[in-house]
Amino acid sequence: MEKILYVTDLDGTLMRDDKTISERTITVINSLVKHGALITYATARSISSASVITKYINFKLPVITLNGTIIINKETQETDIEMFTKEDLEEIRECIRDFKIPAIVTSYTGKEEKKLYIKSITNEGFKNWSGSHANDKRLMAVQTEEGLFSGKTCYITLIADKKELDPLYMRIRDSVRCICNYDMDKYRSEYWLELSPPGATKAKAAEKLKEKYGCSKLIVFGDALNDIPMFKIADEAYAVANADKNLKAEATGIIASNNQDGVAEWLYANAK
Repeated sequence: MEKILYVTDLDGTLMRDDKTISERTITVINSLVKHGALITYATARSISSASVITKYINFKLPVITLNGTIIINKETQETDIEMFTKEDLEEIRECIRDFKIPAIVTSYTGKEEKKLYIKSITNEGFKNWSGSHANDKRLMAVQTEEGLFSGKTCYITLIADKKELDPLYMRIRDSVRCICNYDMDKYRSEYWLELSPPGATKAKAAEKLKEKYGCSKLIVFGDALNDIPMFKIADEAYAVANADKNLKAEATGIIASNNQDGVAEWLYANAK
């Protein structure tokens, strides 16, 4: 029997606009997984944030987080993490130094993950984000740039209005060897610029899992620009009806929207 790996995005794809996953989607995916379907997700969220959203779905496979930067097995806690090189990180630091834009730096000291930020640099978008993470023990305020980059860095998120972020995005895009995911927050008006190491994409992470589990086919689902690399390498790629038009142009087909359980309904009808 052909082994197929199914990989779905979360926000705007598996999740509804109210940031929940419907009972229908939970029931369908749990049933398919129970009967052997190889299904996982790829998200820009951290494992902590994604686990809260997906807690009722029994994903058996490792999951892809931070846009492909980290692949983690939730049961064993085994991780595959892409880190910035010292040289690439220094170029990023030089770029952001002139901009007073809040940066959230995901880094590791040993096996301990931290999310660092400079206490004196803030804006409304960052206040909203940090407020929603008030109970996150990984979140830590520092006073200086040195403190911000004190561990081994794997991911950097910058939040601001588009007019503030545009110049920084263009500078980094044109001069730094890294992956830039730049788009508007799905739930607010601010923009997010998310930076990951050159080898960290949803596409490369999905290919790793495809090889690991001996799958001959990769089928993916998404809604946003950061899903484009994954769509390009998949055997089949389905955009939900609410997806960005540029992603739809890369899709094998268009399925029902996130609010209509498009991914679950497609899987129910087609997954093997």
